[in-house]
Amino acid sequence: MSKILSLAQDFEKKSKQQAHDTEQRLKSEFERHETFIEQALRSSEQKIKGDIRDQNQRLSALVLKSWLWIVLSAVLVLVACSSVIWWQGKTILENQLEISQQSKTLEDLKSKGGKIQMSTCGDQEQLCIKIDLRRKVTAGTVYPWRIPEGY
Repeated sequence: MSKILSLAQDFEKKSKQQAHDTEQRLKSEFERHETFIEQALRSSEQKIKGDIRDQNQRLSALVLKSWLWIVLSAVLVLVACSSVIWWQGKTILENQLEISQQSKTLEDLKSKGGKIQMSTCGDQEQLCIKIDLRRKVTAGTVYPWRIPEGY
């Protein structure tokens, strides 16, 4: 029986040793596997961070371009409006000058007989004017002049 006991003890030692060896091998394999997974996760993390950074740069550029177009459009609209206002101001000034010249000319014409009414008369459509029969020309004139009405 002592031989069986000794064999049982040897078997137990070998089993414990084998279990310990198996545990050590599993432990080292798990550590190696854990290191591999950590490296893969770090690599994936770096790739994701890089992709996020690239995407943010693209979005920033897109937003910048959008704002640039908005500002550029606003500037162009302001320039166009300023040009139209300048042109209208110039045109209005020119028209005011022309109106004042025409008003002066009308005043001159009124003082020189601008209220005379003219028309065409007869079959040959000759020029005729309306005569004020109440007013007479001073004596000594040879021609039958009359003072036009409105003068």
